[in-house]
Amino acid sequence: MMAMLPLMLTAIIVIALAILTARIMNRHGNRKGKYSYSRRVRFLFSGYMAVLLICVVLDTVHPVNTVEGWKKVDTEELDKESSDLYDAALAGEIAHVDSKFLREKWSFDYNGPQLDVALVEDDYVNISVFVERKKSNDGKIEAVFYQTRSSVNGMEITDYTNPPSLEMAKDELFLRNPKISKFEFAEFTNVFSVKQFTGENFFSHHSEFSGDQSILYMRIPRDLELIDKTGINLNYVE
Repeated sequence: MMAMLPLMLTAIIVIALAILTARIMNRHGNRKGKYSYSRRVRFLFSGYMAVLLICVVLDTVHPVNTVEGWKKVDTEELDKESSDLYDAALAGEIAHVDSKFLREKWSFDYNGPQLDVALVEDDYVNISVFVERKKSNDGKIEAVFYQTRSSVNGMEITDYTNPPSLEMAKDELFLRNPKISKFEFAEFTNVFSVKQFTGENFFSHHSEFSGDQSILYMRIPRDLELIDKTGINLNYVE
């Protein structure tokens, strides 16, 4: 009810101005034109008010900022999840992270003294890579990929994102970008008749994306030397 008050007050002002305009036009017009001017004003004003009322009704019933079947999330909560995951990886406590963020696991047998880590086709990846050295040379490289939740305009899209792939080829370990997911949205917005009273920008449009925290955590044999060819830097956990 409070939200409708400014609109009601504006409508009253518009009605008053329309009546005043009609009277002025009747007073200064000739006798032949009095009726036509007054009728024209009333016709235009009535039509405009009808359009305005229809727009107000539609604005109250159309879906706002929701997509059927998609869950709304708190972006501040998502930001905290991302920060907590990064801090856990940095401290070498990735095992304590909630398993719901675990997206993929790999294990490779490798006994060589050094290993190149590269990107497939030199693509850019938005992934933080952490490396933990084991206490022994067990001949195994273990890797896990963690990813926190993400959203678009307050709607969670985590289930529609894909993990990267990790491939071993001779003396090279390749990191490949996740498969791209494409999203198409149709958005309802207030029309001109409503925006002129609510103060909204007629041409404003923006989408809010809350990015996930993506971390590849590797555990390697104690004496294995990694040659970083990714350009994204390997963070060694002490």
